[in-house]
Amino acid sequence: MSNSIREIGENIKNSQNFRGRVSFDEPLCNHTTMKVGGPAALFLEPADTLSAAEAFLKCFEAGVRVFVLGGGSNIVASDDGFCGAVISTKLMNSVTDEDFVLCCGAGAKIDSVLEYCAQRGIGGLETFAGLPATCGGAAYMNARCYSVDFSELIDRVEYIDLNELSQNSGANVECCVKMYHNTGNGKEWDYKLSPFMGKRTVITRVYLSGKKKDCSEIKAECEKYILDRTQKGHFRAPSAGSVFRNNREFGSPSGVLVDEAGLKGVSVGGAQIAPWHGNFIINTGKATAFDIKSLVELAEQKVFERTGFRMVPEIIFL
Repeated sequence: MSNSIREIGENIKNSQNFRGRVSFDEPLCNHTTMKVGGPAALFLEPADTLSAAEAFLKCFEAGVRVFVLGGGSNIVASDDGFCGAVISTKLMNSVTDEDFVLCCGAGAKIDSVLEYCAQRGIGGLETFAGLPATCGGAAYMNARCYSVDFSELIDRVEYIDLNELSQNSGANVECCVKMYHNTGNGKEWDYKLSPFMGKRTVITRVYLSGKKKDCSEIKAECEKYILDRTQKGHFRAPSAGSVFRNNREFGSPSGVLVDEAGLKGVSVGGAQIAPWHGNFIINTGKATAFDIKSLVELAEQKVFERTGFRMVPEIIFL
């Protein structure tokens, strides 16, 4: 780690506008569900929206690369780590509600939101029970569970406009915090598509529309979906969730295409295409990011050779 990175981190830590935690050489394997990844030179955990904006501003001013990390459920971090700053939303995890509209911090885990809902009789999110994601990540990826898109629940989203933030160095960061209102325009949302992809924005809060429902019904439905995920092997070993996006034009789900290519159970190093599901790659204990990437490329190649279809990875390589 360079002295400049440490200086930047200390500068952020001592800023009157920053609340949260600052650490150095933080192992990313501790922050991803796949359990791989070397150290992040600078690891920042802002406690609120304005602290996040301050962290971004300081990094921009210093010319430091930044990566935003939510629950780490679809991330495979490099074995060499990340030489810039990782900004984690972990501490931005508050959950409140008003008139059955939930206000969830970007770092609030889906399961913790559902626990909150079950205690207060707020229904609508049950199909997402057991999803190892944060609200910010689910909104950004427009997660789909049991034919329900996360965007169907979204009322509005608070975000930081990073373009405006970087262009207004030294200005009040509050002016860079914006609100997106979900009008239900189908062109903005689709399968694994959201209005925030490909733009310099960072989601900080997500407002979800719920409905009144009996607490016991919510708990029973959540247990049903978690049981189904368990029986499908979602929790048997560390993974990054579904590896490839499904494409209806291919005629079959990606997991089926991988299976038909004879790849289920195939290993590279400590990484393995799950014997029970072709669209999962699991860490059998000592997998590296290189092992996982090699398996992804192998599956892409073999499926293409057999079908002519080019599968698109859903997981992100950092």
